Amino acid sequence: MAAIAVEIVPGFEALPSLRQEWRDLFLARANEPSVSYEWTAAMARHHVRPGDRTCILQLRRGGRLVGLVPLVQRSVSVLGQRLRLLMPLAEEYNTHSDLLLADTDADTIAALVRALLAIEVPWDCFRMARLLEANPLVEALTAAVAAAGRPHLRRHGVPAYVLDLPTSFDAYLSARSAKFRNHLRRVARKLDEAGRVEVHRLRAEDDLDAAFERLLDVERDSWKHAHGTAISAVDHQTGFYHDLMRGASDDGRLHLQWLTLDGRTIAYNLGYLTAGGYHYLKTSYVHDLRTHGPATVLRAHLVESLIAEGVTRLDFPGDPYQWEAQWTETVRWRTVLSVYASTLRGRVLGAVERLRPAPPVRALVHVDPRAQRAVAPERR
Repeated sequence: MAAIAVEIVPGFEALPSLRQEWRDLFLARANEPSVSYEWTAAMARHHVRPGDRTCILQLRRGGRLVGLVPLVQRSVSVLGQRLRLLMPLAEEYNTHSDLLLADTDADTIAALVRALLAIEVPWDCFRMARLLEANPLVEALTAAVAAAGRPHLRRHGVPAYVLDLPTSFDAYLSARSAKFRNHLRRVARKLDEAGRVEVHRLRAEDDLDAAFERLLDVERDSWKHAHGTAISAVDHQTGFYHDLMRGASDDGRLHLQWLTLDGRTIAYNLGYLTAGGYHYLKTSYVHDLRTHGPATVLRAHLVESLIAEGVTRLDFPGDPYQWEAQWTETVRWRTVLSVYASTLRGRVLGAVERLRPAPPVRALVHVDPRAQRAVAPERR
């Protein structure tokens, strides 16, 4: 078998020239949406901050592309000290960690680790914070880093909900509690009494920009806008989702539903389809109709339609929220993998984090979205 050659390309200017190879590599296996070309391109345009240093690792075996890893080095404050953190670009977004690789065999991962250690961009810590425990990258990266003699640490990360879909919506409902079913019937009836209720799904021939404006209208009328976390309230989020939706639509992976009441858009669901199922990216509803449960009604339609289309998994890839527990009890645990450089700050950080006691047991703690704040790119 041919050896793997790694090229380190500074910056992200090479992205457009890699577009077709990137897409072919992405479709070759069940990857996370965050390593797709459209996601990466949108992140590079809207989430790279002034002062960040970036590059792309290109892995080839016998001339065939077997890996593409866009990296960001960012200066962050840890324990009152400036630390140079190196991470995959996708780590900037709240979703599962992943790397775009044709395989996770020992040769590929060893070549990747050698490249990380040889990269000219200086770093004190390389971190992937949301690796699903079942992802083979966890063990493969850990073994390769250990073989390279680099200090590293694995810690429990934040879990994420997942819904494995049954073969019928009736089967799904029958497995939920009577309280849930009664609530769903009650809010659906309340909405029906308020006016004409319609569920829509974006089609290939529909105007994507008009659909995006409907999404933004809901965001503006949601509690999130005044809170400062709505897509409509954060410029780089507006740009990111617009570009992501455009790219995902072109590739047939965009899934957008919205709910109208007498023609007014009152809720939406934004998702991304892969071989692994449906990935729930964003959802919201208008605040003045919160007691009518528009998000609940539309989410029930989402589950029903996914089952009808043969989708077998609905993934909630972000932080665990209380409302997600209404729809599924199943969570997948994630791992934080940190690799420490031989720099002074890298050695100190590694020592401090290894000394920090780990929780004795894993505990599912729901995140309050109202306690979160949007973080805009720093201007230096």
